[in-house]
Amino acid sequence: MTRSVMIGKCVDDVKFSVGLWAFGACADRFCTTGYRERLSLEDRMKLASSVEEISAVEVAYPRDLQGMTIDDMKGLLDRFGLSVSMVCVDVQTDPRWKFGSVTSRDPSIRQAALGTIKEAMDVAVALKTMKVNFWPGQDGYDYPFQSDYLSSWRMITEGLRDISTYNRNVKICIEYKAKEPRTHLLIGSIGKAIMLTEAVGTENIGVTVDVGHSLMMYENVAESVALASSKGRLFHIHLNDNYRDWDHDMIAGSVHFWEFLELLLWLRVVGYHGWYSLDIFPYREDPVLACQESIDNMKWLMEIIEAVGVQDLIAAVREGRFREAYARVRRVMKS
Repeated sequence: MTRSVMIGKCVDDVKFSVGLWAFGACADRFCTTGYRERLSLEDRMKLASSVEEISAVEVAYPRDLQGMTIDDMKGLLDRFGLSVSMVCVDVQTDPRWKFGSVTSRDPSIRQAALGTIKEAMDVAVALKTMKVNFWPGQDGYDYPFQSDYLSSWRMITEGLRDISTYNRNVKICIEYKAKEPRTHLLIGSIGKAIMLTEAVGTENIGVTVDVGHSLMMYENVAESVALASSKGRLFHIHLNDNYRDWDHDMIAGSVHFWEFLELLLWLRVVGYHGWYSLDIFPYREDPVLACQESIDNMKWLMEIIEAVGVQDLIAAVREGRFREAYARVRRVMKS
C-alpha cells in the first residue's frame, strides 16, 4: 500500500505576489533607457494592485524606499490594498559591488554590504514581512585564476552567519543563480545553496527557488524544491520561465508545461505555504497582462492537479508508474 502524503494548499488558498520591477522600464544592455516609461513607486503599486489575485509585492531595498519613510511606504501599501511578501536587498546594481558584496576583498565594502542587508532586515520587520531575499549577483568571478574559492566561501558563510544572528526572527532567503552579471556566480545551484545554508547553520537561513535560475542549471525544479524542503530550507518561490539558456524571466508557464505541472504538485506534497511570487521582466509585453497570464497559467495547472488527484499522482510517482501520470493528465485535459 502506498503511504499517503500530507497535502498542502488547494488552488483557492494560494497567495500570489509580484516583484515591483515587473512594472518598471525594463531596460537591457541594448536599450539602456528601458522599453517603457519609468514609473513612480506609486504608479507601479497601482498597476500591481490591478492584477487579479495579486495581494502583495516584493520591494527592493534601498532602491524602492529612496526619498520616503517607512510610514510613506505603509501609506502606499494601504492605499492599494497590498502587503509586502518580501524585501529584496539590492547589493548588485551599485558599481561599488562590482567585485563582490559580502565576498569583496575590500573589508569596508564587505561591511557596507552586510550593513545594507541588516538595514533591509529592519525594513522587513517594519513592513511585517519578516523575509529578506539575498541574491549574491556580484559575488562570483569571470576568469580562471580570478577567485580564491575557499576565501570567498568562508566570507559568504561568515557574513551570512553574522546577518542571520542580527535578527533570528527574519528569514534570509538565498537566491541562487548560475551566471549574470558575472560569468560564474558563487552560489549557482540548489546543491550549493543548501550546502551554504547548512554551513551557516542558523534556522533562519533558507533558499529562494527561482524557476528560471533552476532551469538554467538544467535542474528539475520539482526536485530542487523537494531537496530544499527536506532540509527545512524552502523559504520562497519565484515564478517565471525561460528556454534554459538565459534568465529571460518570461511569463510563468509559457514554455515548460510538464515541468511546471510537476513543480506545483511537489509544492503541494511538501506542504509549501509561502507566497507564489512572480519574478518576471516583460520587456515588450504589457506588464499587467503578463502578470495576469502567469497567474492564469498557474491556476490552470493547479486545477489540472486537483482534477487528476494529488494522492493518485504522487502514488504513480512513488510506484514508478510515470506513464499513468501522463495518461491521467491527458484524460483530464481532454474532458
